[in-house]
Amino acid sequence: MRNLKRTPFIASVILLAYMPFHIFLSQWLSQATGGLEAWKIGKDLALFAATLFTICLVFWKGKGNRAFNILLILTAAYGALHLLLWAFNPDIYKRSAELGVIYNMRLPLYVLLGYGAALLYPKFAFSSLTKVILGVSTIVTIFGIVQYFLPGDFLTHFGYGVDRGARAAFYIDDNRDLPVRIMSTLREPNALGAYLILPATALAALILRAKERRKQLMMGAALFLHLIAILLTQSRSALVGVVLALSLLGWWQYQSWIMPRLKRFWPALAALVVLLGAGVYVMRDSAFVESYIVHSQKDETVSDLDSNDYHVLFVKKGLEGIKDQPLGHGPGTAGLASIQNPEGSFLTENYYIQIGYEIGVLGLAVFLAINVWVYVRLRQSGDPWANILLASFWAYVLTNMLLHTWSNEAVVTQWWLLAGLLIARQPKRPEAL
Repeated sequence: MRNLKRTPFIASVILLAYMPFHIFLSQWLSQATGGLEAWKIGKDLALFAATLFTICLVFWKGKGNRAFNILLILTAAYGALHLLLWAFNPDIYKRSAELGVIYNMRLPLYVLLGYGAALLYPKFAFSSLTKVILGVSTIVTIFGIVQYFLPGDFLTHFGYGVDRGARAAFYIDDNRDLPVRIMSTLREPNALGAYLILPATALAALILRAKERRKQLMMGAALFLHLIAILLTQSRSALVGVVLALSLLGWWQYQSWIMPRLKRFWPALAALVVLLGAGVYVMRDSAFVESYIVHSQKDETVSDLDSNDYHVLFVKKGLEGIKDQPLGHGPGTAGLASIQNPEGSFLTENYYIQIGYEIGVLGLAVFLAINVWVYVRLRQSGDPWANILLASFWAYVLTNMLLHTWSNEAVVTQWWLLAGLLIARQPKRPEAL
């Protein structure tokens, strides 16, 4: 009976360890086993089954509480809105609608699974769980760095290909004259960069708390590799996101030390910011700035718009769609799921606008309510580990303002499952880093 109560936690650990390798393993192994679609959908069926089992077990064992019930109601309401909008919009392309529901529901299901797992097995050590996260992310990081030096078509030997739903190589603006953008075992470079934000933040926190020089050097080396990998993804959102997360972590840790020095040296810092901005402005037309910093090189044979122009265009189109149909267009009509539609996809380049476009203003409100509820619970926990999730949360808010970050299985699994596991631990005594 004791082992039964540990099952959701074991399932959580397995999902945390597997998801960063899912794309690589499914593409590779399906060459021998066949059934690529089964590999793709299997992870989501496993999530649904594990979450349903956890909910039943929580109520059977009488481990539920008011917070769990609130989270369950929000999740059920979010799912119901998806199904209702699909029912009222039966003309939606079926495959896109299915994937839209699956992709969007991952987030609340993961936090619900984590919360229930921790209620059933509260004795787990969060520090041990973090070792799993950092071990996996370090493997992913090293593979990504090695990938930078390999031929661009290297992953085709492992089943990658556009015809199989996974590109083998990425370049800035698809310009093969520029260096390859690494993606390691994830789907694409932006996903890898976003995935590494949380482990990089955790490593920084461990360095700040470590008392032994050996541990500081070991964690410092790992953090250096993670940052190099993020840099090699050429993902601007991930780079800015990790800087934001590390800055917040440092501010919360050393605010009393930083404030007096900030007041003393702010003129020099302001001058430095102005000089950097002026330098970028002066060099704005250089190939380096256009290619590596702003990604603004245009392919005039196709369009006179660059990637930044398209981003603004898609955001405006998404906001106009919400204004025109505030109740929502239905799941799968925007975001990554819409790519399946042979009549054309619609990437809003903003996850929050995507949710508003698909399931309306009410659906967006429920989604934001889940975010706020989890964030508040993390802040109330007083657990040192919570600061890692809180700092990385704002980094992910930023990346999701620019991309569909929460649609990636590895990123959403890591943050929301860990958040669910951590908030269920309160009001127990916080665990030290």
